[in-house]
Amino acid sequence: MNTELFGRATDYARGVLSELTYDDLQRPTPCEGWDAGRVVLHLADVIDTLIGLLDTGTLVLPQTPRANDQGPLALMDERLTVLGHAFSVATDVTAVENAALAGAVELTTHGWDIGLARDRAHRIPESLAEDVLALVSAALDASARGENFASPVDVPSNSSASDRLVAFLGRVPRR
Repeated sequence: MNTELFGRATDYARGVLSELTYDDLQRPTPCEGWDAGRVVLHLADVIDTLIGLLDTGTLVLPQTPRANDQGPLALMDERLTVLGHAFSVATDVTAVENAALAGAVELTTHGWDIGLARDRAHRIPESLAEDVLALVSAALDASARGENFASPVDVPSNSSASDRLVAFLGRVPRR
């Protein structure tokens, strides 16, 4: 199940990235102090972490985050391709499920961050947002938020799944 959702999240992120221009990389995102280029490089680091999890079964974050890469869009395309290969050859079922869950959340969330930098009306596709929200709401409690996710933001119960997901992850939905 998580691998199917991961595939949909990857397609969504690739679509958002395919619309991004190099000029867009300097646009602000909903993440305070982060422009789209910095989010793209962070996402490349996340992908490398997921590749490591699939290769070794251990989650190890990069010691030094990427910064000022001259080709972040090409880098992301290459890293996503390597990640797809890592999934195809991984044998540790638990690592695959964990990487798929984390990847679906990260690609969807940061896809929204980047998409919103380009278009204030950007939304995550509803079915993807609903499915990611169902998984992440069960897996991410207050103790697991750490420094990675702010406290949930209140939104009306009749809000779109896209708005409910990003609000759950501590972002303010844009209307």
